[in-house]
Amino acid sequence: MTKPSRTALFSATRMWDWKAVAALCAAAPELVEASDPQGHTALHRACAVKPGSSAALLESNGIATVKALLGAGADLERAVPMDEDEGDFRATPLWYAVARGENFPLVEFLLEQGANASYSLWAAVWRDDEQVCRALLKARPELNLKAHGETPLFYAARLKRLATLAMLIDAGADPSIADPKGRDSVAIARERKLPAGIIEEMESLQRKLHKRRL
Repeated sequence: MTKPSRTALFSATRMWDWKAVAALCAAAPELVEASDPQGHTALHRACAVKPGSSAALLESNGIATVKALLGAGADLERAVPMDEDEGDFRATPLWYAVARGENFPLVEFLLEQGANASYSLWAAVWRDDEQVCRALLKARPELNLKAHGETPLFYAARLKRLATLAMLIDAGADPSIADPKGRDSVAIARERKLPAGIIEEMESLQRKLHKRRL
């Protein structure tokens, strides 16, 4: 019998062949933590697959594949190393499901397993995806982390992603946190000429949070 290899596991993972994934992990448990030169594990690769990109890539095969990997001991929060300083951002399996796989059922499953939603907010904002943002916020993420010096709220205001911006305001994200140029979310909202009602909501939230800190 051919010895199980990382290549075989990654190939089965990309095809969401969950039975082969389970068998390979059972035969060689150490493979579940093996990574490619960029730092991706089989779990990252499974989460990055886009459902429907081929006839075989249909849910629930993706969730079954991820279940097999987690059952074999895959780290739910393992982050892929970045080439540059990303600040607080971490490229976790959940982020891959949100940003690369665009796989909402898998996103829900990972959140049910306790995945940290904090690092995926920027990806939800990028697509202005209300469904994903709602699921992430329900998991009570840290709202005020920074990636490239920008909180998700600032990022949403700068990109004019109005749906997710409104959700982050409602969740209580802090508009006072400045980017590396010293601009807070209210300032960037004015600069980007966002609707007056949104700016007023941000200013109101800013005042409310300021009072709490006194």
